[in-house]
Amino acid sequence: MITTKNLRKLAESGDTEAQFRFAYRLAFGRSHLVDWQVAFKWWHLAAKTGHVRAQFYIGVCHDFGHGVERDLKQAIVWYRKAARGGHAEAQHNLAFCYREGEGVRKNYRQMLFWLSKAASADDAEAQRDLGFCYHEGLGIEVDFRESVRWYRKAARAGDAMAQYNLGLSYLAGDGVVVSPARARAWLRKAAQQGHDAAKSQLEQTVA
Repeated sequence: MITTKNLRKLAESGDTEAQFRFAYRLAFGRSHLVDWQVAFKWWHLAAKTGHVRAQFYIGVCHDFGHGVERDLKQAIVWYRKAARGGHAEAQHNLAFCYREGEGVRKNYRQMLFWLSKAASADDAEAQRDLGFCYHEGLGIEVDFRESVRWYRKAARAGDAMAQYNLGLSYLAGDGVVVSPARARAWLRKAAQQGHDAAKSQLEQTVA
Protein backbone atom coordinates (compact mmCIF):
# COMPACT_ATOMS: atom_id res chain seq x y z
CA MET A 1 0.00 0.00 0.00
CA ILE A 2 1.30 3.44 -0.90
CA THR A 3 2.39 5.56 2.05
CA THR A 4 0.54 8.74 2.91
CA LYS A 5 3.72 10.73 2.25
CA ASN A 6 4.07 9.33 -1.28
CA LEU A 7 0.35 9.70 -1.90
CA ARG A 8 0.64 13.37 -1.02
CA LYS A 9 3.57 13.80 -3.41
CA LEU A 10 1.48 12.33 -6.22
CA ALA A 11 -1.43 14.59 -5.27
CA GLU A 12 0.83 17.64 -5.33
CA SER A 13 2.06 16.64 -8.79
CA GLY A 14 -1.51 16.93 -10.08
CA ASP A 15 -2.53 13.25 -10.05
CA THR A 16 -6.33 13.47 -9.72
CA GLU A 17 -6.82 9.97 -8.34
CA ALA A 18 -4.08 10.59 -5.78
CA GLN A 19 -5.76 13.84 -4.76
CA PHE A 20 -8.98 11.94 -4.15
CA ARG A 21 -7.29 9.11 -2.27
CA PHE A 22 -5.17 11.46 -0.16
CA ALA A 23 -8.28 13.40 0.91
CA TYR A 24 -10.12 10.13 1.60
CA ARG A 25 -7.28 8.90 3.78
CA LEU A 26 -7.27 12.19 5.69
CA ALA A 27 -11.02 11.92 6.32
CA PHE A 28 -11.44 8.20 6.93
CA GLY A 29 -8.01 6.91 7.84
CA ARG A 30 -6.88 5.61 11.21
CA SER A 31 -6.28 9.04 12.69
CA HIS A 32 -9.10 10.32 14.89
CA LEU A 33 -8.02 13.90 14.20
CA VAL A 34 -9.73 14.72 10.91
CA ASP A 35 -8.76 17.97 9.22
CA TRP A 36 -11.84 18.38 7.07
CA GLN A 37 -10.61 21.66 5.57
CA VAL A 38 -7.54 19.98 4.12
CA ALA A 39 -9.55 16.98 2.93
CA PHE A 40 -12.05 19.33 1.31
CA LYS A 41 -9.23 21.19 -0.48
CA TRP A 42 -7.87 18.03 -2.11
CA TRP A 43 -11.29 16.62 -2.96
CA HIS A 44 -12.19 19.96 -4.53
CA LEU A 45 -9.10 19.91 -6.73
CA ALA A 46 -10.02 16.43 -7.98
CA ALA A 47 -13.72 17.25 -8.29
CA LYS A 48 -13.06 20.26 -10.52
CA THR A 49 -11.36 17.99 -13.04
CA GLY A 50 -14.39 15.68 -13.16
CA HIS A 51 -13.46 13.00 -10.59
CA VAL A 52 -16.92 11.60 -9.83
CA ARG A 53 -16.24 10.20 -6.35
CA ALA A 54 -14.56 13.46 -5.34
CA GLN A 55 -17.62 15.35 -6.59
CA PHE A 56 -19.79 13.17 -4.37
CA TYR A 57 -17.69 13.85 -1.29
CA ILE A 58 -17.64 17.58 -2.00
CA GLY A 59 -21.43 17.32 -1.97
CA VAL A 60 -21.27 15.51 1.36
CA CYS A 61 -18.97 18.18 2.80
CA HIS A 62 -21.39 20.94 1.81
CA ASP A 63 -24.33 18.85 3.02
CA PHE A 64 -22.94 18.33 6.52
CA GLY A 65 -20.60 21.30 6.88
CA HIS A 66 -17.37 19.28 6.85
CA GLY A 67 -14.46 21.61 6.17
CA VAL A 68 -16.75 24.25 4.72
CA GLU A 69 -19.84 26.17 5.76
CA ARG A 70 -22.98 24.07 5.36
CA ASP A 71 -24.67 24.96 2.08
CA LEU A 72 -27.42 22.66 0.81
CA LYS A 73 -27.62 24.39 -2.56
CA GLN A 74 -23.94 23.73 -3.16
CA ALA A 75 -24.43 20.16 -1.96
CA ILE A 76 -27.08 19.75 -4.66
CA VAL A 77 -24.74 21.17 -7.30
CA TRP A 78 -22.07 18.58 -6.53
CA TYR A 79 -24.45 15.68 -5.92
CA ARG A 80 -25.95 16.38 -9.34
CA LYS A 81 -22.52 16.40 -11.00
CA ALA A 82 -21.65 13.05 -9.41
CA ALA A 83 -25.12 11.65 -10.10
CA ARG A 84 -24.81 12.51 -13.78
CA GLY A 85 -21.46 10.73 -13.71
CA GLY A 86 -23.21 7.56 -12.55
CA HIS A 87 -22.44 7.68 -8.81
CA ALA A 88 -25.28 5.68 -7.23
CA GLU A 89 -24.95 7.13 -3.73
CA ALA A 90 -25.04 10.65 -5.14
CA GLN A 91 -28.14 9.70 -7.14
CA HIS A 92 -29.78 8.42 -3.96
CA ASN A 93 -28.84 11.53 -1.98
CA LEU A 94 -30.14 13.75 -4.75
CA ALA A 95 -33.42 11.81 -4.78
CA PHE A 96 -33.71 12.31 -1.01
CA CYS A 97 -33.19 16.06 -1.40
CA TYR A 98 -35.96 16.25 -3.98
CA ARG A 99 -38.24 14.21 -1.75
CA GLU A 100 -37.66 16.35 1.33
CA GLY A 101 -37.18 19.70 -0.40
CA GLU A 102 -33.67 20.15 1.00
CA GLY A 103 -31.68 22.58 -1.12
CA VAL A 104 -34.25 22.28 -3.89
CA ARG A 105 -38.02 22.44 -4.26
CA LYS A 106 -39.83 19.19 -3.63
CA ASN A 107 -40.17 17.34 -6.90
CA TYR A 108 -41.36 13.73 -6.84
CA ARG A 109 -40.74 13.32 -10.55
CA GLN A 110 -37.06 14.15 -10.09
CA MET A 111 -36.98 12.05 -6.93
CA LEU A 112 -38.21 8.99 -8.82
CA PHE A 113 -35.87 9.65 -11.73
CA TRP A 114 -32.74 9.62 -9.58
CA LEU A 115 -34.02 6.96 -7.19
CA SER A 116 -34.66 4.61 -10.10
CA LYS A 117 -31.14 5.17 -11.42
CA ALA A 118 -29.58 4.44 -8.04
CA ALA A 119 -31.79 1.40 -7.51
CA SER A 120 -30.91 0.04 -10.94
CA ALA A 121 -27.24 0.44 -10.00
CA ASP A 122 -27.82 -1.92 -7.04
CA ASP A 123 -27.85 0.69 -4.28
CA ALA A 124 -29.78 -1.26 -1.64
CA GLU A 125 -31.07 1.78 0.24
CA ALA A 126 -32.37 3.26 -3.00
CA GLN A 127 -34.04 -0.05 -3.85
CA ARG A 128 -35.75 -0.04 -0.48
CA ASP A 129 -36.88 3.56 -0.86
CA LEU A 130 -38.18 2.90 -4.37
CA GLY A 131 -40.15 -0.04 -2.99
CA PHE A 132 -41.62 2.29 -0.38
CA CYS A 133 -42.65 4.77 -3.09
CA TYR A 134 -44.51 2.05 -4.96
CA HIS A 135 -46.12 0.79 -1.74
CA GLU A 136 -47.31 4.20 -0.59
CA GLY A 137 -47.96 5.79 -3.98
CA LEU A 138 -45.35 8.47 -3.37
CA GLY A 139 -45.13 10.30 -6.68
CA ILE A 140 -46.35 7.24 -8.52
CA GLU A 141 -49.39 4.92 -8.62
CA VAL A 142 -49.50 2.27 -5.92
CA ASP A 143 -48.10 -1.01 -7.22
CA PHE A 144 -47.58 -3.64 -4.54
CA ARG A 145 -45.89 -6.08 -6.92
CA GLU A 146 -43.28 -3.51 -7.89
CA SER A 147 -42.93 -2.61 -4.23
CA VAL A 148 -42.17 -6.21 -3.32
CA ARG A 149 -39.77 -6.57 -6.25
CA TRP A 150 -37.60 -3.71 -4.98
CA TYR A 151 -37.97 -4.64 -1.31
CA ARG A 152 -36.75 -8.15 -2.16
CA LYS A 153 -33.69 -6.88 -4.01
CA ALA A 154 -32.71 -4.68 -1.07
CA ALA A 155 -33.58 -7.36 1.48
CA ARG A 156 -31.37 -9.91 -0.26
CA ALA A 157 -28.57 -7.34 -0.19
CA GLY A 158 -28.95 -7.22 3.59
CA ASP A 159 -30.93 -4.01 4.13
CA ALA A 160 -32.73 -4.47 7.48
CA MET A 161 -35.53 -2.01 6.76
CA ALA A 162 -36.26 -3.71 3.45
CA GLN A 163 -36.31 -7.09 5.20
CA TYR A 164 -38.80 -5.72 7.69
CA ASN A 165 -40.98 -4.18 4.97
CA LEU A 166 -40.88 -7.40 2.97
CA GLY A 167 -41.92 -9.32 6.06
CA LEU A 168 -44.89 -7.00 6.51
CA SER A 169 -45.81 -7.47 2.84
CA TYR A 170 -45.98 -11.23 3.35
CA LEU A 171 -48.14 -10.74 6.43
CA ALA A 172 -50.57 -8.42 4.64
CA GLY A 173 -50.47 -10.07 1.22
CA ASP A 174 -49.32 -6.84 -0.45
CA GLY A 175 -48.09 -7.95 -3.86
CA VAL A 176 -47.52 -11.51 -2.71
CA VAL A 177 -49.54 -14.45 -1.41
CA VAL A 178 -49.92 -14.24 2.37
CA SER A 179 -47.25 -16.37 3.99
CA PRO A 180 -46.65 -16.19 7.75
CA ALA A 181 -43.62 -18.46 7.34
CA ARG A 182 -41.90 -16.18 4.83
CA ALA A 183 -42.93 -13.16 6.86
CA ARG A 184 -41.25 -14.62 9.94
CA ALA A 185 -38.13 -15.50 7.94
CA TRP A 186 -37.64 -11.91 6.74
CA LEU A 187 -38.63 -10.36 10.05
CA ARG A 188 -36.11 -12.61 11.76
CA LYS A 189 -33.35 -11.44 9.42
CA ALA A 190 -34.18 -7.83 10.18
CA ALA A 191 -34.42 -8.51 13.91
CA GLN A 192 -30.99 -10.16 13.88
CA GLN A 193 -29.62 -6.86 12.63
CA GLY A 194 -31.16 -5.01 15.56
CA HIS A 195 -34.32 -3.71 13.87
CA ASP A 196 -36.57 -3.07 16.90
CA ALA A 197 -39.88 -2.93 15.01
CA ALA A 198 -39.03 -6.26 13.38
CA LYS A 199 -38.33 -7.79 16.80
CA SER A 200 -41.67 -6.55 18.11
CA GLN A 201 -43.56 -7.73 15.02
CA LEU A 202 -41.83 -11.10 15.14
CA GLU A 203 -42.96 -11.62 18.73
CA GLN A 204 -46.55 -10.84 17.75
CA THR A 205 -46.38 -13.10 14.69
CA VAL A 206 -44.97 -16.03 16.63
CA ALA A 207 -47.57 -15.54 19.35
